[in-house]
Amino acid sequence: MNMKKIDYKIFNPGGNITALVKCTNFTEKQKRLINRFIMEKHLDVEQVGFLSNEGYRLEMAGGEFCINATRCAIYEYSRMNKSNIEISVSGTNKNIMGRVLNNNKVEMRLDICKKIEDLIEVKDVFTYVKIDGILIVIFDEEKSKEYIRRLKENENLVKKEMKEFMIKNIQTTEKAIGIMLVERVLDKIKINPVVWVKDIDTVFYETACGSGSLGTAIYNYYINKEEKTEIIQPSGYSISIQLDTKEQYIKRAIISGVVEEV
Repeated sequence: MNMKKIDYKIFNPGGNITALVKCTNFTEKQKRLINRFIMEKHLDVEQVGFLSNEGYRLEMAGGEFCINATRCAIYEYSRMNKSNIEISVSGTNKNIMGRVLNNNKVEMRLDICKKIEDLIEVKDVFTYVKIDGILIVIFDEEKSKEYIRRLKENENLVKKEMKEFMIKNIQTTEKAIGIMLVERVLDKIKINPVVWVKDIDTVFYETACGSGSLGTAIYNYYINKEEKTEIIQPSGYSISIQLDTKEQYIKRAIISGVVEEV
């Protein structure tokens, strides 16, 4: 396979720099090789996805579900179709609609259709939020403080510790696990995401995390009954989450934030 002929673009969805390859007709081994090639060539790229030429379809290199990559795919596909599009994504069979708003803001609507008790599982110092394609693990603010401080001092060491923690303590069939270290910035929530994609064995302290933002918004609804949450990313950008709820049931989420081609 000639890597020089791989056609791809790079996007910035408010951090979490994403490369999208314009083809899905690769084997899993080839996807892993392409993933490694792009990440070695572009050190700021945190994830790689593959766009179908035959329909609106996104497949991540690790088979996970990624909200930020989905917003990038919607942005790219909308160059050809300015109306709302329906897109399918690896890691989930949920219905996803998307569109580009003014100022490069991309909005996606994700069906959730679950009771809160089926989404949330409270542990000791952390909480599971069960999203298709990725398990979000939210550490409470007190536990997060120590890890956030240490991440800033020695990122590689803490990422290694986090991966070991996930292997030892978290059992899931999902393709990815994301630990959200949360902190309050005035009246908003800021996340510090450490994400492990198992099949391609990448661990990133991500500059933004859409799936983690959704998981944190669901957690915030569970704790504070707030349907709309603005989540600040490590990059400084924000992702807005609006939940459509009824009592203890979440019907869908509307997720929006800026996407730009790099």
